[in-house]
Amino acid sequence: MTHVYVPNTSRRLCDTNPDHRPDVRNSSASTAERRLRRTSSEPRTRTPAHTAEHPTAPCHRVGRLVVDAGPRRAWVDGLQLRLTCMEFELLAHLAANPGKGFSRSRLMQLVWQRDAPGDLATVDTHIDHLRDKLGVSQGPSIRTTPTAGYALTAQAPAPAA
Repeated sequence: MTHVYVPNTSRRLCDTNPDHRPDVRNSSASTAERRLRRTSSEPRTRTPAHTAEHPTAPCHRVGRLVVDAGPRRAWVDGLQLRLTCMEFELLAHLAANPGKGFSRSRLMQLVWQRDAPGDLATVDTHIDHLRDKLGVSQGPSIRTTPTAGYALTAQAPAPAA
């Protein structure tokens, strides 16, 4: 038995690619693109090269802590912290709102993006890891308040007398 080749004629090039339309077939691709732009209903606006760049990610400074969301890195006194993904997310959220307290359930909603009342100990564990990584020097600290929850402050807490 011999095989017979049957070309697929159900899809024509002029239907899918505007450069192969019959009315612009003899034109160069750049001319075809110009014609398509002229017929589009969107207004033609040009943006300068300096405004066409991608927006920069926020960089938060709280005391001697710097959290840069672009490269997803954090530094204290110029020393880079080694953070897991969720530790960085939690620290970045607290640094974006310095001094503002968040309850464990609210942090679970904002950082982990889920409501899990049974998993609130996860927040405590991540806060403990962040406190260890931030250190107990005169730098930023995460304080616990009974009414508000956890908050990032610029100064370390005063030692208990």
